[in-house]
Amino acid sequence: MTRTMLAAGLFVAALFSSRPSQAQDFYKSGEVSIAIERALGVHYVHASYDPPGPGDFDVNGTTFGFGWYGALTPLHWARGAVDVFVIDQLSVGGSIAFFAQTGDPDGDGILFSPRVGYAIPLSDLFTFWPRGGITYVNVNDNNLFALSGEAAFVLTPQPSWGIILAPTIDLGFTGEAGNDVDYSEFSIGIPAIGLLGNF
Repeated sequence: MTRTMLAAGLFVAALFSSRPSQAQDFYKSGEVSIAIERALGVHYVHASYDPPGPGDFDVNGTTFGFGWYGALTPLHWARGAVDVFVIDQLSVGGSIAFFAQTGDPDGDGILFSPRVGYAIPLSDLFTFWPRGGITYVNVNDNNLFALSGEAAFVLTPQPSWGIILAPTIDLGFTGEAGNDVDYSEFSIGIPAIGLLGNF
């Protein structure tokens, strides 16, 4: 027990040691952020379906887990992201995800989400990085357009990497679920968690 606690203490000390005094350099002009986003978290979704004729219906659900769990909507897929700081604190970038499944049922899909953001350093360790944009999803010829926003808090124990804690919101305002079925979605992550590297 004592050795375990000592090892944990040494790990935490190493994690937060050698922190430079100028933490704001993390979001200077020319810096590039590469991340895995929405890899873990709690996600809620509400979807509304409007088929031709009578019979509209809604679907609600909540999931928790890692990025490879059975997400209720592609908006909750784990995704890769790249953001470039074009001037100090102002970022332009986006995220992308792919989906492929064999068996019964099978299918594939893609998600693309361009965005802009503005990083606000709060301390040597924490930065508030709100980001927003448009998300497009296509899965088995079903598609959805959504307005997406993230109130990301980035914990950076070292200047080259960080942990993203990002409450997210996606408002799917128009989509088609096959057979002329119109649908829309509202989903939130509370929070969605990811990892970030800076170059």
